[in-house]
Amino acid sequence: MRYILCLLFFVSITVSADDDGQWLDSLQLHGFASQGLVFTTDNNFYGDSEHGSAAFTELGINASLQLSSKFRVAGQLLSRHAGDMDNGSPRLDYALLDINLISSMKGRLGLYLGRIKNPLGLYNDTRDIAHTRQGVFTSQVIYFDKVRDLTMSADGVHLYGEYILDKGTLLIQAGLGYPIPDENVEITYLGQNWAGSLESNRPAMVGRVMYEHDGGRWIFALSGASLELDFNAGAADAIPIVGVNSGTLEIDYSVLSAQFNGEKWQFTSELAIQKASYIGIGGLFSDADTKPLGFMVEANYKWSPRWQTYIRNELFYLDREDKSGSEFNKQLQALSDSLGGALPVLPAHTRYSRSWIIGTRWDFNKNLMVRADYHFNKGTAYISAAENDMTSVKENWDMFALSLSYRF
Repeated sequence: MRYILCLLFFVSITVSADDDGQWLDSLQLHGFASQGLVFTTDNNFYGDSEHGSAAFTELGINASLQLSSKFRVAGQLLSRHAGDMDNGSPRLDYALLDINLISSMKGRLGLYLGRIKNPLGLYNDTRDIAHTRQGVFTSQVIYFDKVRDLTMSADGVHLYGEYILDKGTLLIQAGLGYPIPDENVEITYLGQNWAGSLESNRPAMVGRVMYEHDGGRWIFALSGASLELDFNAGAADAIPIVGVNSGTLEIDYSVLSAQFNGEKWQFTSELAIQKASYIGIGGLFSDADTKPLGFMVEANYKWSPRWQTYIRNELFYLDREDKSGSEFNKQLQALSDSLGGALPVLPAHTRYSRSWIIGTRWDFNKNLMVRADYHFNKGTAYISAAENDMTSVKENWDMFALSLSYRF
């Protein structure tokens, strides 16, 4: 990444020298801040939410500078505190050079170089800004916060295009980039934070094809990613049966999206299909495949320019061939019994989640917004083992979330 930043700096200096400093007139600077409160009847989400948690804070500042008709640079610094999953340390969320290759009345073709937001679903590349997402949180069965860093951005190169048709616009973005896995990814896919490390040594493929009909009244999109992560086991990891060995985790992820935008109503639906393959890692994973499935459908009604409410239904299965989690639970119980009960057994409901969410949004003005959501949950597949003892989480639990958000 440091080489990419050096390239951005070099291009900025070179172009600015040719334009007599007039490019500063095109500088755009924006920022946002959001503070949330989370309360749950059972289980933890973003901190000790059973007793009320304020451990959900987002701060960001981004800038965009049009250096010339061909070159633009953009970047964002982000600080995010999200319970035990994120400690708020500042990070470079994205930093890219945008090169305009072709531009005409019918469309344009360009190239992104640097740390680039991944174009997944309708909301992934804008989900950090509270004003742009669906609720206090994005849908957790499509945009998983517990593996957020893996899906948010990658260091690489993307080709993008926009083609204007008679009744709509076709948007395409695709490229290669190195993902950024963290401890949350290891905990989610490998069950805990092992002594070894999970690394991204090969570029992932990611892309999205989107069609906006009638000025965005209808939006359809197909997006996906394919990546490989290497797990390098530590000396303490190779425990017989229970432990893990060095190996590869392969993940394929696809999202189908559809949205209708009317004067008052908005309807959104997204389907996420995933396959995770464990190659050589062994232990409890035994070179197995899991096939997660997520689905959400939402209706949003705008009562006035400042006031709107929504209702959303979500389904998620860690393995669509074992939706109830019963087979996984039986196999784990049998393995634990063979080890004399030494292996913790996860409840079947840790393998699925079913939720109804109702929420409201009030825009005090164009900069300040208040949101409130209430979640009726059955199952615990989307909560994190970084914040919960997954052997004792409760199947039926409710959550209330409130957030105050500002942008400029």
